[in-house]
Amino acid sequence: MNTFTKAFLPLIFAALSSCLKDKPVKTAYEGFQPVVRNDGWTISRVYREGMDSSLVDHAFRLLYNDKRYIMARSLLVIRNGKLVAEAYPHDVNDIDRIANVQSITKSFTSILTGMAIRQKLIDSVNQPLSSIYPEFFASRPEKTGITIKHALTMTTGIDFENGEHTEELYAHEGNTVDFVLSRPQKYNPGVVFHYHDGAPQLVSAAIQKKAGMPFSEFGNTHLFKPLGITDWKWETAKDGNTFGAFSLFLKPRDLARFGQLLLQEGNWNGTQLVDSAWISEAVQAHVNSGEGGGPYGYYFWIYPAYNSYAAIGHGGQHIMVFPDKDLVLVYTAWGYTSGEYFDSFNEMADLLYASCH
Repeated sequence: MNTFTKAFLPLIFAALSSCLKDKPVKTAYEGFQPVVRNDGWTISRVYREGMDSSLVDHAFRLLYNDKRYIMARSLLVIRNGKLVAEAYPHDVNDIDRIANVQSITKSFTSILTGMAIRQKLIDSVNQPLSSIYPEFFASRPEKTGITIKHALTMTTGIDFENGEHTEELYAHEGNTVDFVLSRPQKYNPGVVFHYHDGAPQLVSAAIQKKAGMPFSEFGNTHLFKPLGITDWKWETAKDGNTFGAFSLFLKPRDLARFGQLLLQEGNWNGTQLVDSAWISEAVQAHVNSGEGGGPYGYYFWIYPAYNSYAAIGHGGQHIMVFPDKDLVLVYTAWGYTSGEYFDSFNEMADLLYASCH
């Protein structure tokens, strides 16, 4: 999404807010059975995969409620590795449209970091970023202790505020690593969790430099192509560094591929694409967010009560993985809209979780 669109889309939706909840904005509900396509997904039915059809139906009727989930674009349910429920409440053609997955991008950056370590491009999560691009630390000795792990756990200590600095990062004419590191060092590294879009930029730029190719192409070569993801876009900053925190565009079914890869501990069609040990490390709690978000891993949100974890993006983007239930949920919506329209995906997720026998 370009800067103009990011700036004005919220205003457009605000102007429409007087009628969004008064007039039908979704298509008629016709059930949730997925369509069969030649895209690698095995299609099944919820009852065949041990799910309560009435609870699944309840969740999808919420999705189609014109006074709830106003900006919802898709909901997909994968059980036992099979696509069992799927719907696109505004337009069935959204099945074929890529869209900005917002901060779910960070979770892709997390997994690609593990792949870079496996390929020995990165020594370990404890490698200081200053050892990768030392030129940006020469005049910033207070930042030389920042490691890959600090960036992955949002504990860099850098004073970067998304509401102000993400837009500047997106439009920055110079080097984006230099821009992020130019922000004041508010805390010592590893002490305080502070969620921001600057930290993943430090990671993606580090891997891009070590790999000798755009971070987006590294992702395409080692992750997208093996997963069968062919239709995607990943925006690049003006300095040529791929954004590590946002601006990855994917289809809903391809988000589901990523979720299923995680559930399968990095194995896809018999090939170990990602070390299972890395996925285990990435989706365990490393820090408590302290901001109402609970435990946080390496760009994943952790839900201990469900033995679950999630990749989450602005506006209602979710990939939720429930290993105990062999369940993956994908929910997408339009980002850059008023929080009034986000609603709570947890209500639908609870129904779908409870439906699993």
